[in-house]
Amino acid sequence: MSRRQAQIDLSLQKIDSSVRQHLAKLLQLWEQIGLSDEAINSRFAACQAHVNTLFQEMENEDEGLKAKLKSKVEVLLSQLAVFNLDLDKNESIEIDGLTLIAARDKLDNSLKDLKLMHQLRLDERTKLEMQELKYCEQLGRAVEEKPAAKALSDPVMRDFRERVTKLKQDKDTLLLEFLKTRSEIIDLYSELEEQPSTEFQFRVTDPNTDTFPLDPDTLANVAVLHADLDDRVKQVTEETEQLRMKLAHLWDRLEVDVDDRAIFMENNPGIRKNTRQELRSEIIRCEELKKQNMEKFTLRMRDELINLWDQCHVSDEEREAFAPFKSLDFTEELLEQHEVEVKRYEAFLEENKEVFNLLSRRAELWERMCQLEIAATDSNRLNNRGGQLLKEEKERKQIQKELPKVEERVKRLIHAREEVHGEPFLLNGRRASLVLSEQWESKRQLKEAEKHSKKMAQQKQLEREAMMGTTMMSSAMKRKMVPNTPEVVRKQPRITPAKAPLPVRAATTAGKVGKFAKPVTRPTQRKLQMAGNSNTGSTVKATLKVEISQRNPVDDSIASSISYTDFTNKLMHNSTTNAQCHASIDGNIWNQELPEVVQFPLSQSDLIRFAPRLHLLTQPSTSEPQK
Repeated sequence: MSRRQAQIDLSLQKIDSSVRQHLAKLLQLWEQIGLSDEAINSRFAACQAHVNTLFQEMENEDEGLKAKLKSKVEVLLSQLAVFNLDLDKNESIEIDGLTLIAARDKLDNSLKDLKLMHQLRLDERTKLEMQELKYCEQLGRAVEEKPAAKALSDPVMRDFRERVTKLKQDKDTLLLEFLKTRSEIIDLYSELEEQPSTEFQFRVTDPNTDTFPLDPDTLANVAVLHADLDDRVKQVTEETEQLRMKLAHLWDRLEVDVDDRAIFMENNPGIRKNTRQELRSEIIRCEELKKQNMEKFTLRMRDELINLWDQCHVSDEEREAFAPFKSLDFTEELLEQHEVEVKRYEAFLEENKEVFNLLSRRAELWERMCQLEIAATDSNRLNNRGGQLLKEEKERKQIQKELPKVEERVKRLIHAREEVHGEPFLLNGRRASLVLSEQWESKRQLKEAEKHSKKMAQQKQLEREAMMGTTMMSSAMKRKMVPNTPEVVRKQPRITPAKAPLPVRAATTAGKVGKFAKPVTRPTQRKLQMAGNSNTGSTVKATLKVEISQRNPVDDSIASSISYTDFTNKLMHNSTTNAQCHASIDGNIWNQELPEVVQFPLSQSDLIRFAPRLHLLTQPSTSEPQK
């Protein structure tokens, strides 16, 4: 017998015993009362009915309890399914073979952790949804739709948090920009001495900025308001600055004291309405004073105009074209004409500021280059005291490197300006590009002229050497004989007449005497003719007519003479004893007197004048054979 059957049998025994006892007691009472059999049977039927009703009620009640437990289990199973779906879990609880109460208790205990996690994430989601709605409304954006499944899963919740965080960052960034713009708008209102006039302007300047809409349209309107106020401030500022510049110009004309100017400006700062009014009043006052000093102002404007003309390299023709410059009718109209002309050249100078700066730099480089070229011809520079030669060489290389770059930049700027304006850029009435090229051409021609001059000087030197009978020392030979860095200047020994048939000229500089001495040979007749033919400025040729067969060449050498005076005396003595004059020379030449002091070397005119007295003969290009 099973345990449940034993429980039933025990219950039946207890119920039977109890019923028997109660029925016996009831029957005894009914008999004492004297009830009839029918009444007693009726009461036995009522007891049976009550027992049946009790059992039915108990059955019904337990059936209800069973249904509730079953429904509870089903609810818990449904919650388990929801939790698994929302949290993206795969939890399962085994309740097969369990009673309803056991299943309920097991499900209830197992779902506690999932229910807590689900509730926490649900609360967090609700909070995030509220924040998202707030930020989206403030930023003017739409709320993003969320997936129905797995709404509380880890990936979905992570994305939701990131989205809300991004919305908050965007809101904070836009709010910070708005606060900055709002502060500037308030400052602009303050500078203009104005107040907001519309509802939107009041809303922008409202201190409560937490709920201010940050949607694109609203921020665009804020930017438009800021731009309008900024433009108005710029206009007022420009107007005020123009008033200040005009007033400063008038003060300069009137020579107003600097302290008075500073006091006025200090009392009228900024761009306030009162400041602009005070500036206008002061300008009116100064204009009246200017009218009283029209001639003085006009002459001063002419000085400024001349300075501008000089800076812009204006030609005399262009200056003459401005007729009011010579007018003596000092009226306000004349002053305005001068002011207009000054402003025109000021604008021209400012527009071409870079060009004129480069031209000035080029002029400095050009002048310094010419100075270095002149310095290079100075023989004293070879002493090289203090490394001057090295400094000049470095500077020369720097100029050679910088000057072409400056000229190239100037030419490009001038060409670009001519392309834009369609007119040539003039310097002193001439095209700038031609001025630069012609300056180089003039320099080249000057060098050619210097070369030609040196060549002519060499030819004349050769003629003088032929006349004197010795070779003159050139500057190059002299420089060669000068030591680079002399330290001790030795005493020059006395030079005695040379004894050799071909004498040499001793060195006269510091150092060893005669170290750089070079034998000097007399030029032949053919060399003299070649020198004469190469000289384009003269067709005169000199021919020696001196009998040299009986003369000592040493006596006529410059090296054998102590000075030019001794040499001329020696030469005059020899001329009276050995020379023979050409028959075609006029006799009255001999009556001419030589000057007391003869300057050597002789010029071309003196050479022709005193040729007979010096045993030289001028004749056509056909020369006589040397005797």
